[in-house]
Amino acid sequence: MSLNEYLTDNSFEKKDLTILFTVGCVLNTENGDTFPMLDDNTFDFTDGLNLMDMDADRRSSEEWFETLAWNEDVVVEDTINYLKKQSTQEQRINRTDHVSSDCFQSSFSVRNG
Repeated sequence: MSLNEYLTDNSFEKKDLTILFTVGCVLNTENGDTFPMLDDNTFDFTDGLNLMDMDADRRSSEEWFETLAWNEDVVVEDTINYLKKQSTQEQRINRTDHVSSDCFQSSFSVRNG
């Protein structure tokens, strides 16, 4: 899959991608996907690994994280924090939707009961 296909198919923009030269990959800072850089300096958008999975298992990814250059490590940590915040917000929204749905069903049952 080419860069343009990846961006178009997944509704991302080039600004969402950051090249991490020291670990030989590109990072999608919007969803945490990383893709390896190939010998011809293109990326393999079919062979991704998500940053959050790597963060959850830092022991097996320790060398990858330690290899990051100055400023690459900042981009990676900022992306992790952004994704954790997004996940927390989604969980809150899902809980609110669930509670709202329960309240609606309860009030509907009372009115039509």
